Amino acid sequence: MFPTIPTDHLALIFRTTDFSPILNPTPHNPHTKLYKAPIMSKVFSGKVKNVLSGDTLVLVPPSSTQVPVPERVLTLQYVRGDSYEAREFLRQLVIGKVVKFKVLFQLPTTGKEFGDVQAPIFNSLIELMVQKGWVKLKDNIKTDSDDEDTFVQKLRDLEQTAQKNGLGVWAASFAEPQIVPLDESVRDASKQKPLSLIVEKVISGDRIVGRILVDAAHHVLQPLILAGLKAPRTDDLESSVVKVAHQAKQYVEDHLLTTKAALTAVIVGESNNGVPLVQVEHPSGNSIHEKLLENGFAEIVDWQSSLIGSSVMSGYRKAEQTAKALGKGIYASITAKPVSTSTSGAATGGVSAKNLRPGLTVDGVVVSKVINVDLVNVRLPSGEEITVQLSSLRGPRPNDTTVTTNSNDQQALVQMAREYSRHLMIGKTASMYIDGFRAANKDLNLDERFLVSLKINNKDVSESIVSNGFASVIRHNKQTAGERSMNWDRLIEIEEEQKKLGKKGIFFNGDISKILTIGTRVVNASENATKAKTFFSGFSKKGRISGYYVEYIPSANRVRLYNPKESTKLTLVLGGLSNDRGSETGAEGLDYMNKKYLQRNAEFEVYDTDKVGGFIGNLFANAQATKPVQEELLSAGLASVHEIAVSSNSFGADFESAEASAKAAKRGIWKNYDAQAELKAAADAAEKLNQLNLENVKPKFFDIEVVDIDNEGIFSFHMADAQTSSKFAKFKQDFNAFHAQNPSASTSSVDLPIKLTKGPKKGEYVSAKYGESGKFYRARVQNFDRNTGRYYVKHVDFGNVDRVTLSELRVLPQKFSVTTIPSFAHSFRLKAIKLPPTVPSDYLSEALEILEDLTFDRKLVLSGYPSSSGVEYDAVLYDSEKSLVDADYTINNEIVSLGFGIVDQKASGAETAKLLQTEEEARRSRLGCWEFGDIRPEED
Repeated sequence: MFPTIPTDHLALIFRTTDFSPILNPTPHNPHTKLYKAPIMSKVFSGKVKNVLSGDTLVLVPPSSTQVPVPERVLTLQYVRGDSYEAREFLRQLVIGKVVKFKVLFQLPTTGKEFGDVQAPIFNSLIELMVQKGWVKLKDNIKTDSDDEDTFVQKLRDLEQTAQKNGLGVWAASFAEPQIVPLDESVRDASKQKPLSLIVEKVISGDRIVGRILVDAAHHVLQPLILAGLKAPRTDDLESSVVKVAHQAKQYVEDHLLTTKAALTAVIVGESNNGVPLVQVEHPSGNSIHEKLLENGFAEIVDWQSSLIGSSVMSGYRKAEQTAKALGKGIYASITAKPVSTSTSGAATGGVSAKNLRPGLTVDGVVVSKVINVDLVNVRLPSGEEITVQLSSLRGPRPNDTTVTTNSNDQQALVQMAREYSRHLMIGKTASMYIDGFRAANKDLNLDERFLVSLKINNKDVSESIVSNGFASVIRHNKQTAGERSMNWDRLIEIEEEQKKLGKKGIFFNGDISKILTIGTRVVNASENATKAKTFFSGFSKKGRISGYYVEYIPSANRVRLYNPKESTKLTLVLGGLSNDRGSETGAEGLDYMNKKYLQRNAEFEVYDTDKVGGFIGNLFANAQATKPVQEELLSAGLASVHEIAVSSNSFGADFESAEASAKAAKRGIWKNYDAQAELKAAADAAEKLNQLNLENVKPKFFDIEVVDIDNEGIFSFHMADAQTSSKFAKFKQDFNAFHAQNPSASTSSVDLPIKLTKGPKKGEYVSAKYGESGKFYRARVQNFDRNTGRYYVKHVDFGNVDRVTLSELRVLPQKFSVTTIPSFAHSFRLKAIKLPPTVPSDYLSEALEILEDLTFDRKLVLSGYPSSSGVEYDAVLYDSEKSLVDADYTINNEIVSLGFGIVDQKASGAETAKLLQTEEEARRSRLGCWEFGDIRPEED
């Protein structure tokens, strides 16, 4: 037996040993003092870290806190054992064991040490290896003492016996296994059944030198990379990383090198440099890959995900996330956030937008709106609504050209993707996991967003989107690693599968137009009243119509419907309801409609159209619904019945009953309802209406001066009384004097005119220069012509329309605004008369010329009635001079008698009857527009 040695002496020895690489011990580290000693008789203890061959061991202290742990290489004296079997026998015998050893000789030039080893099961490792036939004695052994001669002779006797008995390398059947290259056959064999692996050296935390046992006679011996991860290098310049690198290397040595466990390996691919990537499997079931990641000794390599598979990679992701959360290893510089119990489980209704954070799962969220295939609004259990982005997905964008360069096809693809997401998610309850958070980026025009994964009925939404070819998977870099989906590896796997198939969406191999189901040319049936009438007949005959969804809700009683397959949209007015858009209840009703019906499939029926192209009808929540949506709104007190319109609806009685129940329960707008007060208010309103009607039937008379007539027959006029004329003259004088000054460079000036620096909006009031006079007048912007760069403006004090450039516009000062000084021009139409059309001849121009002759520069008297057709008055116009000669003369009658006025047959009264008689005479005489017969449009 070898005597023991004190631990302080042992530590000294190991601190001064050579740290050279295991497989090449001769070159030494120039920064480490090489321990050189004469032949030793002392005995030391050490743990066998590695077996380099049948005659050489790598020893380390039984316990050490040094990083890296010091090593000592010991070669057995007198013998040579370089076969695989010898090495494997020795490895199985002593690997990981604490043994005693002594150094018998040391080369003075290299410091290489030779000696012997003892353990409880053998007194001399040299004797045992010779006895078993695994090593051979060297030739020409020189001895320096009798004891040494005796020992060597004993070894020779043992060798002869082993040779005689055919043991070890002396066996007749002994053959060294052949080293073969790692080719496709080996890769395929490992995938069918993992191959046995012996780790011969650990280069770093992610690289080993391994021996793969293809079969008994064929081995692969070469460097291998642990798949799916990357560990820091031991030669990194950062000291903190170097320490982690050594810890990672030591961890792999402790678990893969210093073990007798039957390791196996699956070759999954190769690195960019051609080094095989392997998944090492331990019989215990523990994954060295996951353990390295979990301790922060390595980070995941994304591009290898498809080689490894999503199920395995998901375990790697969780391990890496644990290291990040706890600030281990390479993540030690990151302040680890404590994981609370609410983070590990699913959150409940108490979660609000303010306390959302990555790592949180929120159950019970509702997808309220689909903005894009990968961008949605969700309503939290708290009732708040936020916009979230699906993690790691990028849906097709209108400007993309990777799939097609045809902009129309690309737009259709974008709409298809959005429609798929809408159908998949809208209105569904989901479980939301927050993968990360993206801060706002003004340079890239990106808003801040939570990056999430959604599951509906326990199915991952992102997987469905990618598998149908409606989004690609983002390859993250270090800057966006925190935005990665926890399911990223599975998404990559699905994407690769779809790319190979090439049959769906953005992955389609071929002409993309062949799979497009949505057109880019959308027909708006509600574009105007005329177009609505062409669709109305077909809609009304169909009864209840399906295939549409609620695309937009401008108010509680109006929705926009869209049919993606037919590329048709329309506006549906919910029949029988009042328009409460501006009220508080209108906002509540709008919110209710958005929550329940926005982007949901619906059915509808129509029974009328309005004046602007809307269809009036009923909206139904689904095909099974027997009552329209209006009844829900009325029952909840979120809308009121329109007293007149409700009579046209087939559900009118139900609507009134629903409203009555809301009133009785004091819901919504009826929360302060008082039946008695309503009856009194109704009586008062009836009385006021009666008085107002009496006033409306009385015409008002004014002396006027006509200043303009437009193409629609609208007259602009000035009051001809002295007081108005004086005010207008004073206004023009002040206005002209103000604009005669040079414009100010300051936009805040109130004493000088200010040039407009940017184009005015439609409907904005400005000061505009009139081309003929060169003076400025008050005007309202009507439109902008992009081709000419000119603005159409209507001079509010004269009624005429002009076209001007931006340089001819000024800011209208507050002191001259129409609220401070009302417009001096007023408007009217000739009562019960329409002007003729422009076909088959331009009768309209002739009519306007005649009206100018009859009205301009003449003293006129207007007999006006309040109008509801966009002007102030419906008027009968008298010529003061001609009325003195003929009391029955009116300009209304005159234009009709000349054949350039068409009488409205729906109008009533004695004046209309007389006009119709005059019109009939003009028709018989084929005057004016009647020259080719009756030109009235046929009534529907």
